Amino acid sequence: MLQSTRGLPLDVRLSAYIDGEVNETERKELEQLIARDDEARRVLETLQAGSSFGNKAFEELLHDPVPLSLVRRIKQGPGVSAKTEHLAISAPRKTKQRLWPRALAASLVLLLVGGSTGFIIGKTSDDETQSVKIAAARTWLDDIADYHRLYARQTAEHLVEVPASAGGKIEGWLASNVGVNFSLPDLSDKGLTFEGARLLVAAGKPVAQLMYKDQDGDVFAICFLKSPPGDTDGKMTESMRDDIAMISWQKNDASYVVVGPSSDANLHQLATAISAAI
Repeated sequence: MLQSTRGLPLDVRLSAYIDGEVNETERKELEQLIARDDEARRVLETLQAGSSFGNKAFEELLHDPVPLSLVRRIKQGPGVSAKTEHLAISAPRKTKQRLWPRALAASLVLLLVGGSTGFIIGKTSDDETQSVKIAAARTWLDDIADYHRLYARQTAEHLVEVPASAGGKIEGWLASNVGVNFSLPDLSDKGLTFEGARLLVAAGKPVAQLMYKDQDGDVFAICFLKSPPGDTDGKMTESMRDDIAMISWQKNDASYVVVGPSSDANLHQLATAISAAI
């Protein structure tokens, strides 16, 4: 019978959720928590990474053969000399005895798996631990950079999901999906032409993406998502992702980022203008 985990630590509750050990009511409750809470998503991703590593380790362990010498030593007990072991190898086996090493090997595998489950999941190798840390450290900006690198290479007909010709419908469409009201910035005085929009998902949240092009064909994007109000409203932060430059900031209940080529020297001024217009 499935039991309630209410009142238990978050990681314990999410672990039970992953294993399917919570009832339907609590499953929906946890899914709602994951959808709105960044910390809950981070804990869930970490637990899923550990579970994936553990499953992989089990699979490899079950396929590894148990050394026959180890099987013999356990079967024969302590104090067996090398000579005795040699004789055991040379002596003909009876048909019934052939089943014994297989049964013992299977038992050993089960014993090893049962005894090492917690260790494998709780204490992974340095490489796996580092991978989990890197995955947990990713932000919505990393996802946006990946999207931009992909879409900026597309031809005009595939650059956007909804073309600029859709006009005012774009604002209503994105606002209803992302939960952030905005005004479509006119950046023609900055040499940028509005191409259209896309709806993305970053860090598990819906994100609006407005796409622009300059006269050289370089693609610029404005992306934003709904987020809790912060104590750094208006402060702009610059970051780089290889050949992509990003200027991000927080404003009221949303987070914004302007994305463009790293070679553009005026991206910060562009972001300032967009912040005032959007």
